[in-house]
Amino acid sequence: MSAIHHSHARSNTPQHILMVRPLGFRPNEQTAHDNTFQQSLPLTPADQASLGARAVAEFDAMVKVLNANDIAVSVFDAIDQNTPDAVFPNNWLSTHPSGMLVTYPMYCENRRAERRIDIVNYLKSNFHVTQHVDLSGYEKKGLIAEGTGAMVIDHANKLAYVCLSQRANLQAIEKACSAIGVTPVCFNAFNEQGVPVYHTNVMMSVGSDFAIIASDMISPKDRPSVLSTLEETGKTLLHIKEAQVNAFAGNCLELLNCRNERFLVLSSTAFASLSEQQRASLPADLTLLPISVPTIEMAGGSVRCMMAGIHLASKTAVALQQPPQADTNAARIRLVREGDLDSLLALAKAASPGMTTFPPDPVTLDAKLKRSLVSEQKLYHGQRPDYLLFVLEDLSSNTLIGTSAIFGELGKEESFYSYKREQVTQRNHALNAHYTHDVLHLSHHYEGYAEVASLYLLPQYRQQYNGKLLTKVRYLFMGLHKHVFPEKVMADLRGYVDKNGQSPFWDAVGSHFFPMSYVEADLYGAVNGNQFIADLMPKLPLYVNMLPRSAQQVIGKPHDEGKPAMALLEKEGFRFTHYIDIFDGAPSMEADIAQLNTVQRSQRATVKIEHPSRIHLTNLQEKLVATLTTPFYAMVASVRADGDIVVVSQQTAQVLGVMDGECILLSDIVY
Repeated sequence: MSAIHHSHARSNTPQHILMVRPLGFRPNEQTAHDNTFQQSLPLTPADQASLGARAVAEFDAMVKVLNANDIAVSVFDAIDQNTPDAVFPNNWLSTHPSGMLVTYPMYCENRRAERRIDIVNYLKSNFHVTQHVDLSGYEKKGLIAEGTGAMVIDHANKLAYVCLSQRANLQAIEKACSAIGVTPVCFNAFNEQGVPVYHTNVMMSVGSDFAIIASDMISPKDRPSVLSTLEETGKTLLHIKEAQVNAFAGNCLELLNCRNERFLVLSSTAFASLSEQQRASLPADLTLLPISVPTIEMAGGSVRCMMAGIHLASKTAVALQQPPQADTNAARIRLVREGDLDSLLALAKAASPGMTTFPPDPVTLDAKLKRSLVSEQKLYHGQRPDYLLFVLEDLSSNTLIGTSAIFGELGKEESFYSYKREQVTQRNHALNAHYTHDVLHLSHHYEGYAEVASLYLLPQYRQQYNGKLLTKVRYLFMGLHKHVFPEKVMADLRGYVDKNGQSPFWDAVGSHFFPMSYVEADLYGAVNGNQFIADLMPKLPLYVNMLPRSAQQVIGKPHDEGKPAMALLEKEGFRFTHYIDIFDGAPSMEADIAQLNTVQRSQRATVKIEHPSRIHLTNLQEKLVATLTTPFYAMVASVRADGDIVVVSQQTAQVLGVMDGECILLSDIVY
């Protein structure tokens, strides 16, 4: 067989790839029996939630690295939490320089749900696709060929290297290769325990002028034909050992960027397993691009599996825009319910110390849970609720990942204290003296206001719109039920503390009147109420200029970590009117509920449900959407608003529990 000239071979190297951001990521229980590279499932829901968050972070970091090297990437979001391997799209989809697009039969049932017509339509709309060959029907006959996981394709020489397994049986491979127009080079390969290698692309990668291959794993009778074919087609061979295969050294892909510079994209694990001599044996103009994906590799695949190469001519000369997504969020807000106590306690422990309105005390949290349940019933009977606790749940793992709350009316059951900073002027004509002093007056100003409080989100979920969802849902909810809430709402921020965790304001004021530390006093109030403040706090005004300079400087100043929260409150419509927290001097913010931006921008709309594959991937907007009926649910979703109609996907409708023709509430999540 004559080798294809390298420049022609390189023209078949993809300059554009397609990737799918994971949802519900975990080692797939259905693939575990034959994927020896896969690790065990996490033991607890919390472990699985953490795993999913890390996988998303690794995915996003990988896309960022590729973009930084001018490699074009089209990113889709997974839409089904029951497809844990959706991050590996190369197994169900391939494209070819001839203009062909192929979809494949998959071995495991939950992997079959990864095939998506919206992705196929996106490729057809943006690239020259002359033929779509759908081989998925062979699944009914048990004929499986899992795409470019099963077949490592040399497009230039029209060859497909295939390690036969139950993911690549001979009859299916022959049918697939015949449809694509390539010649199969089939072989058997096993690990040291005699277990067949489940996918060819974990042990082999073929570039334009090189190949990486674990030749020792190939059956002795098949090895000569495989190696001779590679050599005849002009490939420089880099032989790797089974230990390096286990480190995913074979799971890599050659790519070109927009300047025709070529890269070998591989994982950091794979890169570390290669010796300096092995790396040096690769072509000199090939830049190795290692990317860290250790969490995703737990599922038994690495970076090559994450990339579906697009071997199609683009219909546009300019770079493609990222495809809009029909659904991008796997998190939903609801009110707390029975059975949430253990999860609430775990969240409170994660938030401690710092959020004293949500202490890690099971008795206190149980009381808050029960109080919220009672208040929810009061609300639905047209009465003002005392306290409502919202939770954010990760739908992929059914775990709680964040909280926020509303106090319906301050001062109703016990006094609510603040300091008001005001100026007083004193004169003496005989001495010709005139002084203006700042004075702190103990105040009940916020009694009768609603309060938003207890905002917390697990650090690994502080991405996308989760934080804004937790924050804004309270404003949306109060606007929805404005007939039962007060006209005004306030928010307390955390006060400034120094690098040693000391509060200068507390040290100057509160420490002289309470037999406890700042943290203890704040926590005591959260658990036992505020009567101790009325009993012990000085009633007379405090002259600011009599306080230490360190205390004066932090009056009305938020904690460093609270500055972004203050900015968001101001953007929402809150204002600082010089009322401060009596413990740490933090600014208290207030607003008219009806004038909050989230409330002002909210509207009711009638639901029209469409499958993601039929939603036109244009004019989609990220919106905060919520139900108008019980149970209350809210989420961020990609929708298309058209007057009084809002088009949502089936997934969004299912998460919200709404049907065609029902009304929902939507508001802007970004402005």
